[in-house]
Parts: sequence; structure tokens; C-alpha cells
Amino acid sequence: MRSLTELIYGSRNADGILPESFSLPDDTEEGKPRFADGAMDGIMIYHMGHTPLNDEEKNELLSLLKLAGNGKFDEAEGGFTLFCAKHRVVSIIDDIQRCIVDNKDDLDPNNMYRFAVNLLTKSADKECLKVGLSILELFDAYQDENLADVIRTVGLSDEFTIFSVFNMRNWPNAEREILDLAKKVRGWGRIHCVDFISADDEETRSWLLYNGVDNDVVAAYSAMPVYEKTGMEDLINKEDELSYEQMHAILAIADALLDEGPVSGISAFEDPKDFLNRIINKTQAGYDFSEDDLRIIEALKEWNPQG
Repeated sequence: MRSLTELIYGSRNADGILPESFSLPDDTEEGKPRFADGAMDGIMIYHMGHTPLNDEEKNELLSLLKLAGNGKFDEAEGGFTLFCAKHRVVSIIDDIQRCIVDNKDDLDPNNMYRFAVNLLTKSADKECLKVGLSILELFDAYQDENLADVIRTVGLSDEFTIFSVFNMRNWPNAEREILDLAKKVRGWGRIHCVDFISADDEETRSWLLYNGVDNDVVAAYSAMPVYEKTGMEDLINKEDELSYEQMHAILAIADALLDEGPVSGISAFEDPKDFLNRIINKTQAGYDFSEDDLRIIEALKEWNPQG
């Protein structure tokens, strides 16, 4: 059976990204809704708590890791396939890593590393691949450039982006790695990248300003992180006239802040009306606004705390 990593490598287009039509094989149980790649994990991260593993489940997890530590990779993968059918990896990453650290004397590190790489490169199961990425967080995977390339490449799939980012955030060039990945994904993956980018340099802040809320899910998920990381307040407060591109970007971010369906936005401001009025005042400089810009400006003017 073709591994998911092989599928992703073979599906990249000439630009080195996955086409918009790409999706991983559908493994949804009959009668259950089909989620877009990354959607179920994204919903869990933003909207759902998770039930901690009980003692029996923790022991089961340890048993599976011991199988891997003893080199019984196929048996361990089979066990993780069943275990993760009940516990999505995004909800048990900390459990997996804590279990490995707490039992490091009983788990051969070379075997654990090999097992993680094996899952990452050869598994056809989505959750098992995530297990591999979660274990690799405990190692300096970036030191092996071939392995680092695999982590970057599977991150092109929205299903795995967040797990690649979890690895990248510990790499020496983390900011650049996450920004590069953010530019190559447009769904849940971009939302996660925006969340983890530190925005320590002007290039990153500029990209976030113009592209940070531009995703194929809901712009509101990234509105507050983009506002906070781009220095948008400084732009709004500048006495100098802003370029149309800057004004257009500010309006798009403000529009996303108004949409509080999935996450809090404008209501989190100490004085939302003052914030919106300052943006409205900046629009008076005679810009050639698009219809969408004008719609947003009207929405800013009409906003009130009661919606």
C-alpha cells in the first residue's frame, strides 16, 4: 500500500505545493460526515476540550511504546492504529511525549527514533503518521536534512501542517521554516502557521499583514493573531497617509475581527468603537476602494456591541 508521504510527494505541482483539489484518501466511517483535511483537528483545537487518558489507557499507550522501543514496529503500528481510532493524536500529543520521557530508561532511543521515521515515511494511516511526527519532536530531526525535508513536505497537507509546525518551532531557523510553510498552505494549515509564527522580523510582519487572514476556512480564526503580530495599531495611528495596499489589508483584518462566529475578535478590545473609528478616519484619504472595501467600511460604521 502506498504511504501517505509518498502520496503527498507525488501530488506536488510544479510550484512544489499541493493542488487545491488535493485531499487525502477518505477513511471516514460510513454514515459519518466527511471532513476536509485538517478540519477535525482544527475544530478540536479551537472548539473542543479533550478527555484526559485514564490509567488503563495510559498503560495501553505505554505498552505500545514499549513494543516500538523493543523494535516490534509492525505490532506497535497496528496497536496505534486501533488506539488512535479512539484517541486522535492532536488530543494526546502531550501524553505520548510525557510517557516517552517518563519511561526513557525502558525505551531504546534509537528504536523510538527509527519507529517514528518509519511511521512518518511508510504509514498509510493518518493518525499513525501524526504519532511519528509527535515522537520526532523529542529528537533533533532538523539535523538530518532528508528527514527535515519529509517533515516540510507532509506539512503541505492541511491534515499534518500543525504537526510539522510543532517540529519546526524547535528548529534553529523556526521563523523562516514556518513562514515558508504558511505560504504553501491555504486551509487549516495556514491558520496553524499564523498562530505559531513569532513575527520577529519585518518580512514576516508584512506577509501577515497582507496574507495572514487569507485562508480557505474562516478569516476570523487568524484575525486576532494577525492584528497583534503585525503592528497594525501603529499603522492606524500613523499621521502619514497609508498606501491603498496597507488600507485594504487593514480593512480585511478588521472585517475578520467583526466576525466572531468561531472565535472572539472585536469584543476583546478595550474600546472597540474607538478602534473602528480610527480605521474609518484613515479611509478618508481618497482611496479608490473596491466594492468589498466599501462594504467593510459600512460594516465598521454600523457595528455596535449588540451586533
